[in-house]
Amino acid sequence: MLDASSHFVDKIMSRFLFLLWFLLCWFSSSSLTVQAQPTGDWHLEKDKDQIQVYSRHVAGSRLTELKVECTLPGTQSQLVALLSDIANYKKTIYKTKSAYLVRRTSETQLTYHIINELPWPVEDRDLTIQMTFAQDPASKLLHIRAVGVPNVVPVQTGIVRVADWLAVWQVRSVGRRNLQVTYTCRVDPGGSIPAWLDNLAAATSAYRSFVLIRESLPQYQGKTFSFLRD
Repeated sequence: MLDASSHFVDKIMSRFLFLLWFLLCWFSSSSLTVQAQPTGDWHLEKDKDQIQVYSRHVAGSRLTELKVECTLPGTQSQLVALLSDIANYKKTIYKTKSAYLVRRTSETQLTYHIINELPWPVEDRDLTIQMTFAQDPASKLLHIRAVGVPNVVPVQTGIVRVADWLAVWQVRSVGRRNLQVTYTCRVDPGGSIPAWLDNLAAATSAYRSFVLIRESLPQYQGKTFSFLRD
């Protein structure tokens, strides 16, 4: 769990993000422009605690892409159990304000709704996600796909609906007790978040989420799934 110093850092980060947002608005009114990074060039945003977070801009769109590479202690079954435990997302996914299961289609597919808390004055974001799990029988590589699905939950007043979301996990077991993870996602947060501010907030959120996932995985020891061969 995050200690008091981490909460203090969060407050400082929120104020810092607001300052950056204010400055961007001021510069934008002066008609200054920033040249976007071309598609295909990953930029290292954070490298800490053996977690690397990269970002890149998708040319000609508002989409931002993130990539996380890290090693987690645990098994594929533990990770699937954690990601399937939607009710616990407030403890395992950074800045989750609320999350609930909409429906579970099968052991390998579920749909959930989530609200992400963003620093004032940016409005919170929400979306409904369909998540699927599959393991390649030959390589034992675990594939996880999470895609935003529209028109499942009505839009709420004061909350902006994420316009586009796609996340893909590739998880390989290393030995019996470690996982090598490559996570990529693309997101259009909707509304009026400046792209570079979105990049900063997204990279911080991704890093902190994987710290929480790493800390939470031991809680899911002993979980098994029929489609998995750890």
